Amino acid sequence: MLIRYIKTLFEYAGIRASISLFLMLIMGLTQGVGLVMLVPFLELIGLGETGGAEGLATHINGVLGWLGLPVNMTSILCLYVVIVSAHSIVARYREVLNSKIVNGFTQVMRQSLYRALSRAEWLCFLRSKTSDITHVLTIDIQRVGFATQQLLQLIGKIIIVNVYIVVALVLSVPMTVFSLAFGIGFLLLMHPLNRKAQRTGEDLRDSVGNMYTAITEHLGGMKIAKSYNLGNRHQETFRIITNGITDQVVNFAKINTATRMYYEIGAAVALAAFFFVAVVLVHIPAANLLLIVFLFARILPGFSMIQQCMQRITNAIPSFGAVLEMKKRFEAAKEPLLEDSIRPFKLNKGISFSNVSFRYDKTRQAWALRDVDLMIPARTMTAIMGPSGAGKSTMADLILGLLSPDQGTVKIDGKPLSGDFLHRWRQSVGYVPQDTFLFHDTIRANLLWALPNAEDKDLWRVLRLSAVDGFVSSVPQGLDAVVGDRGGWLSGGERQRIALARALLREPSLLLLDEATSSLDTESEEYINEAIDRLHGKLTIVVIAHRSATIQRADRIVVLDKGRIVEGVGYAVMR
Repeated sequence: MLIRYIKTLFEYAGIRASISLFLMLIMGLTQGVGLVMLVPFLELIGLGETGGAEGLATHINGVLGWLGLPVNMTSILCLYVVIVSAHSIVARYREVLNSKIVNGFTQVMRQSLYRALSRAEWLCFLRSKTSDITHVLTIDIQRVGFATQQLLQLIGKIIIVNVYIVVALVLSVPMTVFSLAFGIGFLLLMHPLNRKAQRTGEDLRDSVGNMYTAITEHLGGMKIAKSYNLGNRHQETFRIITNGITDQVVNFAKINTATRMYYEIGAAVALAAFFFVAVVLVHIPAANLLLIVFLFARILPGFSMIQQCMQRITNAIPSFGAVLEMKKRFEAAKEPLLEDSIRPFKLNKGISFSNVSFRYDKTRQAWALRDVDLMIPARTMTAIMGPSGAGKSTMADLILGLLSPDQGTVKIDGKPLSGDFLHRWRQSVGYVPQDTFLFHDTIRANLLWALPNAEDKDLWRVLRLSAVDGFVSSVPQGLDAVVGDRGGWLSGGERQRIALARALLREPSLLLLDEATSSLDTESEEYINEAIDRLHGKLTIVVIAHRSATIQRADRIVVLDKGRIVEGVGYAVMR
C-alpha cells in the first residue's frame, strides 16, 4: 500500500514533484557549500591545517580568485552569507510548492471520492454507514495529507543527509564510514517500530470510526434518547470509545518517544566512541575533527528524523487504504454520467411495471418485490398501500429510478428506465418523503435548492399550491425566515408543505409522496390533501399512504403484501 500511495502522489504531482526534488537538491548543495566554506575560515583563524581537506581549501581559494575576491575573512564571510541567503530563498519557495502539492493532493482525493459518492447507485449508498463516509472524507483524507507532508520532508532529509555524507567523506573516510554504520544500524534496529506504528494507525482509525458512528447515532436519536433517559448509556459508550482513541494516540507517542530515546542514548555512545577513535586511533587534526563533529551532529539527527518520518507515514497509510477502498466501492456502482443540462421528460402515457422483482441482498431469496405487473396512467392519482415491509417504499424507489429491477422492466411511456434516460426522468420528478429534509437556512434557500433560477413569483405560486403561503406571509421575515436544523423550528405540517412546494417548483411530470402525511395531525394532513386536490389531473401523482383521507382521493388503489400485488381497484369508489 505504501508503494501505491507514493506512486499515486507522484502521478498527481507530475512536474511539480520533479521541481520539488530539484529544489531539495539545491538546498542540500547550498548547505554543503556553506559547510565547505568553513575549511578556509578555520585556516584563517589559526586552527591549523585541515589535513585531508587541503585540496578542498585550494579549490575554494581558486573559486574566490575566479570571482575576483581576495582570500581573506571578509570575502569568505560575505560569500557564506550569500550562500545561506540563497538556501533560505530556495527553502521558502520549496515549502510553498510542497504546501500546494500536499493540499492539492488531499483536495483531489476528497473531490474524487465525493464525485464517486455522488454518482454511486442508491443501493450502494444504502449499504454504507453515513458515519463511515464522513470519517473517510474528513479525518482519513486529512491523515493522508499529513503523510504526504511527512513523505516530502523525508525525501528532503535524505538528500540533506547524503550531502553531509559527501562532505564528511572528503574530510575523513574512516570516520564517515563509522557514522554511516551507526546510522544504518539505528534504522535497522528501529524497523520493527514501523510495523507497530502501522498497526497502531489501523487501530486508531477503527476507534475514530467508532466515535463518528456513536456521535451520528446519538445526535440522530437525541430526542428519543432523552425521552428514554438513555443519556448516561450514550455517555458511557462515548467514554469507552474515546478512551480507546486516547490509548492508541498514547501508544503511537510511546513508539515515537522510544525512537528518540534510543537515538539519544545511541548517539551519546556513538559520540564517545567517535571521539576515542578520531583522537586516539586515527589522529585527525583539530580543524578536521571540529568539522567532522559538526557533520556528525547533523548526520545522526538526520537518521532519527528519517526514522520518525517513516513511522508517521506508516501510521497514516491505513487511511489511504480506506479512501481507495471506499472510492473503488462507489465507482463499481456508478450510474451514467450526469450531464450539465438535462431536458425534463413530459409523461404522457404512464409508468409500467412488467414482471418486476427486486431484492436488496442478492445472495438470498428474500424478495422485496416479486412478479409485479402494474400500470400507472399519466395525470391520475394512484395510491399504494399495504402493511409495513410490504414493498411500498421499494416500489417508490423503482419508480424514481433509484433502484434497478433484478428481473423485469420499469418503463416510462414505453421507454426502459435505465442508462442515460435515468437522469432525464429524475429531472421530471417531484419527491416528498416521510422524513423531510430541510437545510438550516431560509425558506427561500430551501426552495431554490430545487430550482436555483426561480423567481419570487414562482416561489409564491408553489407556496399557494401547497397551502403554506399563509404561514410564510405571517412570519416577520417571510421567505427569509430561517427554518432551523432539518426544519426543526417549524411544525411537522409546515415542514411537509414547504417540502411539497419545493417539489412542485420543479414543475414535475410525476409527484411522489412517500408516507408524506403519516406523521401529521389531522389539520396538517388536510392542508396537504387540499394541495393534492388542486394538483389532481394536472400531473401524475403517486401516494404511499395508510390513512383513508388520503387514499380515498385516489383514482386507483394498489395493495401490496409481502412484495406482491394482492388487490387493484380500477377507480376508487370511496371518493
